Amino acid sequence: MYYSKGFIYPAVLFTFALVMLIVNFTAPQFVSRHMFEKETKEYYTGENLLQNGALLSIRHILEHRPGRKGSQQFQYGHVSYDIRKTTIKEQQEITLKAITESGTEKNAQLLFDQNQKKLLSWTE
Repeated sequence: MYYSKGFIYPAVLFTFALVMLIVNFTAPQFVSRHMFEKETKEYYTGENLLQNGALLSIRHILEHRPGRKGSQQFQYGHVSYDIRKTTIKEQQEITLKAITESGTEKNAQLLFDQNQKKLLSWTE
């Protein structure tokens, strides 16, 4: 290794440069892929919480439970809802708030028709 005009020293330098080039290329891809997976999981967890909140609030309306608010804790987050009357007697406006375990908050507003038993609108 002391003789710099030999074969081993340049081969080691070339191999080291090649390894560093590969690491430099693949590390950002790995990090961006990991962040994409994390953000996607967070998005779908929030959507699932909102869907669960919609089902809970609609059940609350259809079973004529007392009170206009409710909440439930899940393993992956917390959802709460607030039911308000609208100017049309058969319709109820529902406000949903979902908070995932990592702290991401999602909100949605629903308009539910009691006679038709279906959602008229969903806005996030």
